Amino acid sequence: MLDHLSPRELEVLALMAEGRSNRAIGKLLAVELKTVETHVGRVFTKLRFDEDRHENRRVLAVLTFLGRRGLDAGDPGCATRTP
Repeated sequence: MLDHLSPRELEVLALMAEGRSNRAIGKLLAVELKTVETHVGRVFTKLRFDEDRHENRRVLAVLTFLGRRGLDAGDPGCATRTP
């Protein structure tokens, strides 16, 4: 599903995976917050994460991103890695 994302959407998703907020992503990319929100919304739409009170779409998107790259809890680049 990640292959449906534009290069900019992938860039935003990668920054989300680093734990960055929308505001921080906007500052890093030198774009307005509204632009980041649009990219994030498109990521959710393209990954088919509809609004649901019981799921966090941001977390699901990041997990999809990390899983696609073959990362798991044992990989040094994974945020869920335990010491």
